[in-house]
Amino acid sequence: MISVLILGVGLTLVANSYLVALKGVNTAASNIEALNLAKEKLEALEVLSLKDGLLASHTSETLKTPVKNYDFTQAVVEITQPKVLAEHLVQACITLNWQEQNSVKNVTFSTYLSKQKK
Repeated sequence: MISVLILGVGLTLVANSYLVALKGVNTAASNIEALNLAKEKLEALEVLSLKDGLLASHTSETLKTPVKNYDFTQAVVEITQPKVLAEHLVQACITLNWQEQNSVKNVTFSTYLSKQKK
């Protein structure tokens, strides 16, 4: 009787561990996908910066993937200090938000890129 109880508890713990591992795999896959999407968007912005330079702007959209929908925000803002850099650079910030179980997760990349020549 006691051996059946021990076996039942052991099997329950193994099944629970399996479910926790699956949640971890799904979370990791979402993080990797978000990082790759943000990287692609930042690289496209860098190429645009090298070609023509950037002006201050703000865009938002929803990126739909087979697994999740990501809220994408891109903000390019003028910097004010130091003056020497403000003449040539803008700050670009890319953020992806998504719902993961019961909370909102996000990835943010920020960098300085060439400003459009006047």
